[in-house]
Amino acid sequence: MHIASILILTTVFSCTKTDPELVDEQELITSVILTFTSDGEEDQQVRWTTQLNENPTITLNSNSEYEVAVSFLDESDPTDVEDITTEVKMEADEHQVFFEFSGVPIEFGQAVSDVLDTNQNPLYINSLWSTSSPGSGAVRVYLIHEPIQKNSSDRNGFGGETDVEVDFSILVKD
Repeated sequence: MHIASILILTTVFSCTKTDPELVDEQELITSVILTFTSDGEEDQQVRWTTQLNENPTITLNSNSEYEVAVSFLDESDPTDVEDITTEVKMEADEHQVFFEFSGVPIEFGQAVSDVLDTNQNPLYINSLWSTSSPGSGAVRVYLIHEPIQKNSSDRNGFGGETDVEVDFSILVKD
């Protein structure tokens, strides 16, 4: 009986305990803000929140260029608003902002003030949008977590997980 107890105790204590794997949970994003700046125009800020039942509308002029800054916030506790944008910038290697336009001919590229990852890929947290002809449509804004590549022309090409996906209506006027 004594030998059986010693064997059981030896087996129990000889097993190594592994440390639990830490999971980096995704941040809660309750608001996405697009701020548009263009020479000779008043700045425009368009906000999406989880409480909205419709897509906010962006109004732009045709044949114009806009610097667009994207902000991500957690406003779930109004007394403690967290700016997720800061973390996204600090973790540029693990994130990608992507814009998917439909119905309107808008081109986007990197702004001088944009953040680059360690491989010099733009994050597009600050981008340049160029409009051409008048029209209406939409833009879907993505924040992608851990993309497998950073230069795709559609959402599926990036891989990774979507932290947030938000639709904005766009009106490009003459």
